[in-house]
Amino acid sequence: MAVSKLTITIPDDLRRRAKAVAALRGEHVTDVIQKALEEYVDEALEEAEDMRVALQVKARIARGETTVQDWDEVKKELDALPG
Repeated sequence: MAVSKLTITIPDDLRRRAKAVAALRGEHVTDVIQKALEEYVDEALEEAEDMRVALQVKARIARGETTVQDWDEVKKELDALPG
């Protein structure tokens, strides 16, 4: 895996807290920050994909290609199923 250096500016308090976490875990601050950034980026990408899909569905509904069903009606149909 290729590795790049990144210089960032963060508040002193955040740096102190990151150092504290690293010390408690026996890790380097770089490891703590990298893990936090990976989690943030993964979540942001997932949210962006969810939004993209939601906008596609909204567009299909607007074009009349997909219908929206009332939850109460769907629940009635599901409750009526055998088993």
